[in-house]
Amino acid sequence: MKISLACHSILLEKALVIFLKNFIVPYKHCDFVISDKKIKIDKPVFCISKDTSDLKIPFSKSALLISLEEFYENLKPKECKKKSNDFLELERKISMLIENFKEELIQVIKEHYE
Repeated sequence: MKISLACHSILLEKALVIFLKNFIVPYKHCDFVISDKKIKIDKPVFCISKDTSDLKIPFSKSALLISLEEFYENLKPKECKKKSNDFLELERKISMLIENFKEELIQVIKEHYE
């Protein structure tokens, strides 16, 4: 999980830096952004505020981490669907190879014992 911060509140941003120091990366490399305001950007936004948001103020470190994990897991299905389709295609190719190998092996054994 890679996170970037875009908070208007300096106090909130400093608290998040302390809580999430191992997850914070530059915007270019992040999976999503944490903000205290609704912002329109090309990456998903996790909003922390008193109003309707992903996490309401006040919050604890554990509540923050749990909410972030849930948010991050909800982002994954889009990627997983693509990987799932890729996996199914790979599985189909492997099955075809195994079936061809089996047929060739049976043919070799028949030729040997005839």
